[in-house]
Amino acid sequence: MIVSTNDDQFEKLIDDLSRLPTYTIGRAATNSIVVANGKVSGQHARLIQCTPTCFVFEDLASKNGSFVNNRRITRKVVDKQDTLQLADTTFVIDELLDLLKAEPTRSITPVQSAEIAQLLPRSGPNPLDFTGPFADLQQVYEQYPKLRRDCRNREKMIRTGSVILSSIVSVSAIVSTGGAALPMLQILSGAGLSVLVPTLCSNLLSTDEKLEVIDKEYRERYRCPNPVCRDPFGMREWELLAQQKTCRRCQAIWVQ
Repeated sequence: MIVSTNDDQFEKLIDDLSRLPTYTIGRAATNSIVVANGKVSGQHARLIQCTPTCFVFEDLASKNGSFVNNRRITRKVVDKQDTLQLADTTFVIDELLDLLKAEPTRSITPVQSAEIAQLLPRSGPNPLDFTGPFADLQQVYEQYPKLRRDCRNREKMIRTGSVILSSIVSVSAIVSTGGAALPMLQILSGAGLSVLVPTLCSNLLSTDEKLEVIDKEYRERYRCPNPVCRDPFGMREWELLAQQKTCRRCQAIWVQ
C-alpha cells in the first residue's frame, strides 16, 4: 500500500540513491578491483554503475591506457556487450565485477526481476502469453521522453523522481530498509525506467552521458517481452503495438 509522505522524504531518498556504486580498478591492493599485471597502473581506471547493465568506464591517467572495443578512451558509457582493456589485459564487465573484493552489499542485481520472470518456465496452456510483461512496457514508453527532457536539470529530475518513486515505493519499504540502496534499486528495476532515477540525479555524470544511459536502457527494455525474440520496438507507440496484439516475428501474445 502506498502511504502518503512529504516531498522532503523522497528527495532525501533520491539523494541517497544517487550516490552511484563506483569501483576503482588497478594493480594496487587499495582498489575495489585488483588486476595483477605489471603494465596496469596502481590506480588505472574506474567503473561507475548506472543501471544493472550500463556503466561509465573512465581512465585515471594511466600509463598504458584504457580501451573500449580496441579504441583508447578517456571516459565512455559502456554496457556488458563491450570489451574493456586495461593496458594489454582484456575483460568484459562481468569478469571485472567477479574480481570485486567482498563487500557487505553489492550494487544492482545483474538480472532484473522482470527478466527473471520471463526466463522462468511458463505454466499454463499458452507459453506465448506475455500480456503481463507487455503491459509493463507502457511505463517504459511513457517515462522515456519525460526522463530525457528532465535530466538536463538536476532539481527538476529530483522532482520527477519523487513523483515516480511515490507511485511505486511505500514509505514502509523505505523505513524497513533504512534507505539502503540495494533493496530499493531492486524494487526500482522492475518499474518502467525508474531504475534510472538515481543515475539521472547523480552529479557523477554529464548531461550527455545521462542521455546516452537513458537511450541505452530504453532500447534494452522496449522490446518484445519474449526472451527468445526481443524484437526492438524503437519509437513505435505502445498503444499502436497494443492494437497489433501479437508479435509478427515470434507470435507472442501481447494483448488478449
